Amino acid sequence: MSILNTLDSYVRSLAQPIHPYFPIAPLDIFGAMRLSSVVDWYARGVFDDHLNDGEKTIQSSKRKQNSRASLLQELTGIMVIVFGGETFLGLCTGTPPSWLLSPKIPLLFSLIHILQTRTPLRRLLPPTPSLTWELPIAIPDAISRTLLLTRFSIVPLLHSHPLPATPTTLLLVPFILAVPFAAIIFTGLNFFSPTPTWTAPVELRPIGWMIMDMWGAILIPTIFLCLIGPVQGWNYGLGMREDEGTIVCMMLLATLGIARALVNLGPSKEAWRSMLGSSYTRTKTEILKSKKEL
Repeated sequence: MSILNTLDSYVRSLAQPIHPYFPIAPLDIFGAMRLSSVVDWYARGVFDDHLNDGEKTIQSSKRKQNSRASLLQELTGIMVIVFGGETFLGLCTGTPPSWLLSPKIPLLFSLIHILQTRTPLRRLLPPTPSLTWELPIAIPDAISRTLLLTRFSIVPLLHSHPLPATPTTLLLVPFILAVPFAAIIFTGLNFFSPTPTWTAPVELRPIGWMIMDMWGAILIPTIFLCLIGPVQGWNYGLGMREDEGTIVCMMLLATLGIARALVNLGPSKEAWRSMLGSSYTRTKTEILKSKKEL
């Protein structure tokens, strides 16, 4: 458990403001840069594969006429992704969302997106996802996403929140914060195309179960509650401390993120076989032949 405590101290330092005169946490800066990169890929049509053939033709013709969405349109989409779930829950509970109390996070996300997409700094970022980029990013990405799904959503419900802690709220609140509004903006409205059009979000299509960001928003809170329970609203668990449970979930989500990067962007099966050598191929062939004989 001492290892978990050590890791938790590092994570807490990443979530603390850098300086009193610069009250922004390193994780906030990373989150803004990460989201801006993904939005830029969507705005340039890198992920148009989720569209059908007719939608692809329409979007490609629109991009030829107008290279990408306007800056204001992209910033609006980013604000909905970041604050949509929080604003919805605030309307349900009668509490003001954070962006209404302090503008620092909206300004941070806006400024970073402008710097990364409308200045020469955009040349420093990869034009498309790559293994060399996504593999190291998986760890800080897992840290920030796990904090959202545990410490910033479930823990307030257990201690001080207008909503009561029940199995439903403990699982739905982190899901609402992480998934629905991002799904609607990215693939439901195609909001970062020059002309948004409504279609079913990828998460609701037959391949939706394959999207880690969706089922991870259910898996991680469930595992977290099973680790720290029994707690109010969740009557079973292993009795770990909240900070220890958070670190375990981070390690799991980082492993899943690395695996996703390897599967989506890593070498093909043929490349793996060539790297392992021809002896591996011969051995596997012999095994298959022996199975047929049996």
